[in-house]
Amino acid sequence: MKTLEYHETILKKVSFDKRLLKMELKKAVRNTTCSEQPVLLEWCGEHLGEEYKKMAAGFMENKSCAFEDGGNK
Repeated sequence: MKTLEYHETILKKVSFDKRLLKMELKKAVRNTTCSEQPVLLEWCGEHLGEEYKKMAAGFMENKSCAFEDGGNK
């Protein structure tokens, strides 16, 4: 299982608890590569809602590589 898929699975499982979800979202951002981050953002928007998509984007701003590739693969 890829890192991104693993984190998507965990995020789904903890989505009932906002505190856990925020904590796991931080981990997901920390553990995903720069090229996976746009995919994670899209997934968050589709499965968790805009609030968590924005939260993830905020966490990504703290990574030195955030959005450097413009989402291209």
